[in-house]
Amino acid sequence: MKKKLVSCLISFTLLSSLSTPLLAKAQENTGDIKGSLVIAGGGVGTSNHDVYEKFLSLAGGKEKAKVGIIPAASTTLHSSKKFKEDLVKYGANSDSIKILPVSNHDFSDTQKDESTWKNQVNDKKLSRTIKGLTAVWFVGGDQTLITGSLRNENGSDSKVLQAIWHTYKNGAVLGGTSAGAAIMSNTMLAGGDSYGALSYGFTNTYDDMTQQEGGPAYLEKGLGFFQYGLVDQHFDNKARLGRLIATAYEKGNKNQLSYGIDEDTAMVVNNKEKQIEVVGRGGITLVDLAKVQANDKFPSDYKNILISCITPGDKVNLTTKEIVINPAKTSTRKNEYYSEKVGPNTGLFSPHGVLSKFLAYDLVDNAQSKEIKSYAFNQNKGFELTFRKSAESNGYWAYTDGQKDDYSIVKVALDIKPIDVDIR
Repeated sequence: MKKKLVSCLISFTLLSSLSTPLLAKAQENTGDIKGSLVIAGGGVGTSNHDVYEKFLSLAGGKEKAKVGIIPAASTTLHSSKKFKEDLVKYGANSDSIKILPVSNHDFSDTQKDESTWKNQVNDKKLSRTIKGLTAVWFVGGDQTLITGSLRNENGSDSKVLQAIWHTYKNGAVLGGTSAGAAIMSNTMLAGGDSYGALSYGFTNTYDDMTQQEGGPAYLEKGLGFFQYGLVDQHFDNKARLGRLIATAYEKGNKNQLSYGIDEDTAMVVNNKEKQIEVVGRGGITLVDLAKVQANDKFPSDYKNILISCITPGDKVNLTTKEIVINPAKTSTRKNEYYSEKVGPNTGLFSPHGVLSKFLAYDLVDNAQSKEIKSYAFNQNKGFELTFRKSAESNGYWAYTDGQKDDYSIVKVALDIKPIDVDIR
């Protein structure tokens, strides 16, 4: 079967003008924050000692850490109990770790009716308990269940949420994985995939967790603990680059970076130093829209998006957006290892399907590549993604873990163009 990709622009019915429930229009000013964040992209393995030890270190150390686990995102208590077990394995005191009664729904693996916990959302005793903690962790599941559990019916912050803010502003570490990562930014991505967000924009309806995997993007107001841009998770395994770009362009601050966090990886935020670092086994994708050009006549037609991919040992200044690469890595610029022509990268037969690998092997470390292309389409409509070396582009490489290639990619330009796809 022969496929012909025709690069004529087409028009989509974009729903980006729709408002979304509880979506904040601007970042709220919360004042100085002394605490830190450990924002994990999901799928954190028990053996990922770097993430667990960083979390406990920021919580005051293994012996002093007082941790509260918020189970609200899940439909069972299993993940909360498992996280407690993992913390104990890494040296934390079991008696100093509490699963907090925060939920607006029942759990399927207990005899109790945890939906009654919603009545405690303004409980003074529970609020005092939270103010005495050095760390709070949000487990994964459905992020809308977390925000729904911690806000009052009128959308205002409950006393429990105010207590979490109090302990965070006074030096505690807040952490979360998957859904627990999504809540961290002011605008919370809760549904949709890359193709759906680029093609159809945004929807103001949300059914359940199944909507997280496809269709137009669904947003809600997050908890705003992370003050410096949008956060998305499961970034490597769920290919959410398009979703993050569409949301950042329509609903974000273009002067801020947006952050896509891989699974088994955490973005550690130091609010005092205004800096993030990568911890764990994957990486973080940075999306910079400061120089983006968009075609108002053709939705999702973007030029000059800047993409960077960083890994453990790399850091980013949150105010200047300066990327500091692990000094163990060497530049690939004018020192490329590969020199070969690269065809379009799409589908199961593509050798480097993950974004960071695609950009590393096929572009920044390939002397013959000035640009590379990838395609996403459904029936006869789709998108052409062109990644280009810019004047600012660079790659960095090292063996940082045995003989495993470790790349960082800085400021690759991305153009997205809607196309017709003619399959013959």
